[in-house]
Amino acid sequence: MEFEINGVEYRTAKLNVFDQLKVSRKLLPVLAGMASEFDAINSMRAGGDTYALLATVVPKIADALADMSDDSVNAILHPCLSVTSRKHNKGWTPVFSQGELMFDDIDLPGMLQIVGRVVGESLGSFFPELPESETATLSAD
Repeated sequence: MEFEINGVEYRTAKLNVFDQLKVSRKLLPVLAGMASEFDAINSMRAGGDTYALLATVVPKIADALADMSDDSVNAILHPCLSVTSRKHNKGWTPVFSQGELMFDDIDLPGMLQIVGRVVGESLGSFFPELPESETATLSAD
């Protein structure tokens, strides 16, 4: 899947089945805590209210991430970033290697959008409340 964040082109591959299992195991408790918000999120998304959507989703995600151990967060972030490349010059360069981001201009919101896209692409059918296109509405302008 290819997408753009802040004018930069990215390409992701699906997570392999083992990484899908690892990531889903860490995400299930987070998503379970947000289950009551899915109807409100879907109606905001349908209405095109991106700012209200972000105002609802970001604090919930932040709270869930704050409660997670560093190892659990890394178990989500690292596999997702590892399957992502960025258009650089005339080719594609991995954005993550050996535990490090390869580009200094990737900020936290950008990184979370990348991870969200990978999760949506790789696990969208596993989490029916989060359709594969969910993250498309969260792209920064």
